Amino acid sequence: MTKRSIIFCINYMHTGGVEKSLLSLVRALPRDIFDVHIALMQHKGDLLPEIPADVTLHILRRIERNKPRLGFPIRHATDLAGPLSYLAAKARGTLIHYYHHILGDERDLTRHFDIAVSYQGPSQLLDWYVPTHIDADKYVSWIHFDITHSFINPCTGHKVYPLFDRIFIVSQSSLEAFTKVFPEVADRCDVFHNLVDATAVRAAATAHPVERPDGCVMITTVGRMTRQKAPDVAIRIAAELRRRGFRFCWNWVGDDELLEPCRRQAAELGLDDSLHFLGLRSNPCPYIAAADVYVQPSRFEGYCITLAEARAFGMPIVSTAFSGSEQLDGIPNATVVRSLDPAALADAIIKAAGMPRVTPPDTLTANDLQKLIDL
Repeated sequence: MTKRSIIFCINYMHTGGVEKSLLSLVRALPRDIFDVHIALMQHKGDLLPEIPADVTLHILRRIERNKPRLGFPIRHATDLAGPLSYLAAKARGTLIHYYHHILGDERDLTRHFDIAVSYQGPSQLLDWYVPTHIDADKYVSWIHFDITHSFINPCTGHKVYPLFDRIFIVSQSSLEAFTKVFPEVADRCDVFHNLVDATAVRAAATAHPVERPDGCVMITTVGRMTRQKAPDVAIRIAAELRRRGFRFCWNWVGDDELLEPCRRQAAELGLDDSLHFLGLRSNPCPYIAAADVYVQPSRFEGYCITLAEARAFGMPIVSTAFSGSEQLDGIPNATVVRSLDPAALADAIIKAAGMPRVTPPDTLTANDLQKLIDL
């Protein structure tokens, strides 16, 4: 049987949920069916070495070279035509015309693919570029977020999403939000849960030990230090736990713009001996495995890979309600709190600390893989 060529287009390979989900997906694709390729808009990221050796890597050089102009058109303009084209595109309500001004019709990849995937969705640039600049029989867009909580340009979406044969969305609630905005493509949409290899996650957890202070409940959260992930709420939860005399050691693994402000606030409140904002770790799995309770206090998500990774260890989980928290349905030691109220979340954490672990599944790989095979 002739293999089918499939290419996944993504921004870069930084340590993030979208990138980790792509790695899990390409590892799971049967190699007797697929010849797998990845195309990056920028050749960088800590996860580059984890791309399987049998996956062909491409760099979209024209996007990479023009990324400053594409992202910051006024600041990085090289002539007057660029800013004028950008302003004209903004007036039309979509940047498609500006992207075409910068990139034209020339293609970085001249070969043909059976399937081309815009994997970073929603992305104005990639969702336009993939079906217009990559030669393929079928096109797929992959939506990783609840669009009611993340920026999306409806004008661009109404133009580009009809160009795709399938639109995969990582959770049912995110699909419902997407089809409300783009009902014209509802018949092309389907849920495709992020894939997590539980065996690989457990193996990664053995990389190094994590210190466990005596007499403390170990709490772990993994997530970027942004408003979306709600580290500010974690600080308020920690203060509430401290007020109640609950002894805990909370490790938050992740980096971004709120890292230093949250570290300062935790220190000012005298919480820095119990709430540790550790910054970026290329492998957070040892911290997840060490937890007595895994906590995900996010304001919104698409699916939340780290929550799925925590499920691989069977510890009690406390999460807020967001798109993708449905993955906790039916898990007896998982609690979904439907608010960001620190007292309610503290209640759930204290209760979870007394719950036993459950036997985790052998695999968290979704049955959705067949949907890609059947394209």
